[in-house]
Amino acid sequence: MASVRSLARVAAIGGVVVLSSGYYFKLRIQDNIKQSEYFKESLKILRSHRGVAHLMGEPIRDGSLDLGDSANNFCTGKEAKFQVPVKGSKLSGTLYLFASRPDYGLQWNVDRLELGLKDEPDKRILLHNSNQQTVID
Repeated sequence: MASVRSLARVAAIGGVVVLSSGYYFKLRIQDNIKQSEYFKESLKILRSHRGVAHLMGEPIRDGSLDLGDSANNFCTGKEAKFQVPVKGSKLSGTLYLFASRPDYGLQWNVDRLELGLKDEPDKRILLHNSNQQTVID
């Protein structure tokens, strides 16, 4: 019969393995999202926007996605919606990303990008709207 000490050791090792595996898979999922064409294009639009760069300060960095918030952070294969935390040297906020594609295997389109700043949570800046090609800088 196994001693209580041996069982506790096995349980502790098992717990570490489970937690490590969960963290590893979370990082892999985030990395896959951040490597997607719509995500890269969205950050390119954000960082190249002169007004945002001046307002937030450079460099503008993206943070970790809240993958537990499946209502605001998801990708169905044809539609993607994410709330990306972003931070500049002066201000931080959230990039609201909306992307879609007509069918699986086709190219993604960034449909809409909005920026919400932390100091004004009830307002958003429209950065990109695929229905309007140009947005005021």
